[in-house]
Amino acid sequence: MRYDEARTKLLHEIESLFFAGEAEVEVVHGIGNYILRRMAEQELGALDYVEILSPGYYANPGTMRVRLLVPDPGALQSYRA
Repeated sequence: MRYDEARTKLLHEIESLFFAGEAEVEVVHGIGNYILRRMAEQELGALDYVEILSPGYYANPGTMRVRLLVPDPGALQSYRA
């Protein structure tokens, strides 16, 4: 997957998972030159409802774990409206 395509998919999926109420997500970016990892860190770091877990948290170097700071179900329902 290319950079722009990966960025669009990442942001769409994270938003979908947030509204689905998911608490933790594993983002697969691959190994290579870490271009997609850096993009994911930059894009997700700009979102106030995403916390990137420390690199040592998950052993696979081609993935990163993030925590979605999902509010309680009542507040989440009001966002959907």
